[in-house]
Amino acid sequence: MTATTRTVLKSVLRGVSWMLLATAGLSFWAGGRLVTEFAKTDRILGEMLGLIGAVVVGGIGFVVKSAADNLDPDGDDQNPQ
Repeated sequence: MTATTRTVLKSVLRGVSWMLLATAGLSFWAGGRLVTEFAKTDRILGEMLGLIGAVVVGGIGFVVKSAADNLDPDGDDQNPQ
Protein backbone atom coordinates (compact mmCIF):
# COMPACT_ATOMS: atom_id res chain seq x y z
CA MET A 1 0.00 0.00 0.00
CA THR A 2 1.48 3.34 -1.01
CA ALA A 3 1.75 6.38 1.22
CA THR A 4 -0.88 8.22 -0.83
CA THR A 5 -3.35 5.36 -0.50
CA ARG A 6 -2.74 5.19 3.25
CA THR A 7 -3.30 8.92 3.63
CA VAL A 8 -6.58 8.81 1.69
CA LEU A 9 -7.76 5.70 3.56
CA LYS A 10 -6.86 7.32 6.88
CA SER A 11 -8.92 10.41 6.02
CA VAL A 12 -11.90 8.32 4.91
CA LEU A 13 -11.78 6.15 8.03
CA ARG A 14 -11.60 9.20 10.28
CA GLY A 15 -14.63 10.71 8.55
CA VAL A 16 -16.59 7.47 8.89
CA SER A 17 -15.62 7.19 12.55
CA TRP A 18 -16.86 10.70 13.33
CA MET A 19 -20.13 9.99 11.54
CA LEU A 20 -20.58 6.79 13.56
CA LEU A 21 -19.77 8.56 16.83
CA ALA A 22 -22.24 11.34 16.00
CA THR A 23 -24.88 8.71 15.22
CA ALA A 24 -24.17 7.05 18.56
CA GLY A 25 -24.63 10.38 20.30
CA LEU A 26 -27.95 10.98 18.58
CA SER A 27 -29.06 7.46 19.44
CA PHE A 28 -28.14 8.04 23.06
CA TRP A 29 -30.02 11.34 23.10
CA ALA A 30 -33.20 10.42 21.20
CA GLY A 31 -33.00 6.72 20.35
CA GLY A 32 -35.35 5.51 23.07
CA ARG A 33 -38.12 7.86 22.06
CA LEU A 34 -37.74 6.97 18.39
CA VAL A 35 -37.87 3.23 19.11
CA THR A 36 -40.91 3.74 21.31
CA GLU A 37 -42.76 5.82 18.69
CA PHE A 38 -41.96 3.74 15.60
CA ALA A 39 -42.08 0.24 17.10
CA LYS A 40 -44.97 0.99 19.48
CA THR A 41 -43.14 -0.66 22.37
CA ASP A 42 -42.94 0.05 26.07
CA ARG A 43 -40.94 3.17 26.96
CA ILE A 44 -38.40 1.31 29.13
CA LEU A 45 -37.74 -1.27 26.41
CA GLY A 46 -37.33 1.53 23.87
CA GLU A 47 -34.85 3.36 26.10
CA MET A 48 -32.81 0.20 26.65
CA LEU A 49 -32.74 -0.53 22.91
CA GLY A 50 -31.67 3.06 22.23
CA LEU A 51 -28.82 2.78 24.75
CA ILE A 52 -27.73 -0.59 23.37
CA GLY A 53 -27.75 0.85 19.85
CA ALA A 54 -25.67 3.83 21.00
CA VAL A 55 -23.10 1.56 22.64
CA VAL A 56 -22.83 -0.73 19.60
CA VAL A 57 -22.52 2.10 17.07
CA GLY A 58 -20.11 3.98 19.33
CA GLY A 59 -17.99 0.85 19.68
CA ILE A 60 -17.84 0.41 15.92
CA GLY A 61 -16.90 4.08 15.58
CA PHE A 62 -14.11 3.62 18.11
CA VAL A 63 -12.78 0.56 16.27
CA VAL A 64 -12.79 2.46 12.96
CA LYS A 65 -11.01 5.43 14.57
CA SER A 66 -8.40 3.10 16.04
CA ALA A 67 -7.88 1.50 12.64
CA ALA A 68 -7.39 4.94 11.10
CA ASP A 69 -4.87 5.87 13.77
CA ASN A 70 -2.89 2.67 13.15
CA LEU A 71 -2.38 3.51 9.47
CA ASP A 72 1.04 5.13 9.32
CA PRO A 73 1.69 6.90 6.01
CA ASP A 74 5.40 7.26 6.84
CA GLY A 75 5.94 3.55 7.61
CA ASP A 76 7.74 1.10 5.38
CA ASP A 77 5.77 -0.81 2.79
CA GLN A 78 5.14 -4.50 3.41
CA ASN A 79 6.13 -5.40 -0.17
CA PRO A 80 8.97 -3.14 -1.31
CA GLN A 81 9.68 -3.22 -5.01
